Amino acid sequence: MQWYSKGRSLINPKHFTLKELSLLKLGVIVFIKRVYEWMRTAAEDIIIEKNEAVLATRGFFTAKDGLGIFYSYFGAPASVLLAEALIISGVKRLVIFGEAGAIHPKMKIGDILVPTFAIREEGTSYHYLPYGVSAKPSQKLLKKLKHLLDETGFTYEEGGVWTTDAPLRETRQKVLTYGGLRVLAVDMECSALFAVSK
Repeated sequence: MQWYSKGRSLINPKHFTLKELSLLKLGVIVFIKRVYEWMRTAAEDIIIEKNEAVLATRGFFTAKDGLGIFYSYFGAPASVLLAEALIISGVKRLVIFGEAGAIHPKMKIGDILVPTFAIREEGTSYHYLPYGVSAKPSQKLLKKLKHLLDETGFTYEEGGVWTTDAPLRETRQKVLTYGGLRVLAVDMECSALFAVSK
């Protein structure tokens, strides 16, 4: 059975919305508690703050300047549910900031990776893109991100991300195979978030 269907969903994402989020200019999804807490400490003029599970998050806050930070659960299903809820709530731009495991020797701890494609080895993306369709970011946004990083002096690597639902099944053979395909890191969300963004 083909998982991808253009049919209407029985559960409407509108049931997961917050009207207050429609005024946000930018939503940032993070997966790491220390990053969320650092952003919370640095934020000024917080107008909404929830420290419990809301919208498939562990918590979130919004600031007066139109920025919203969302602390997501790990994995493709949770991050896609959150992204869909934010999109249907009216958030026009989302930035995803996470961590990934390096599978290529050129990547070191703390390096910035700009993903140019993702290997789809999770289940969620197949409900948004048919089998055989590549999971890639918007080329327009990718170009803008690289320009911004260049302009601000950040060094970064470009390459693929292997997205898996089974981190305990990351075998040596897969690491070697994907490394040969310019895949630099492994995570649990990237390909599904690329798919939902289409």
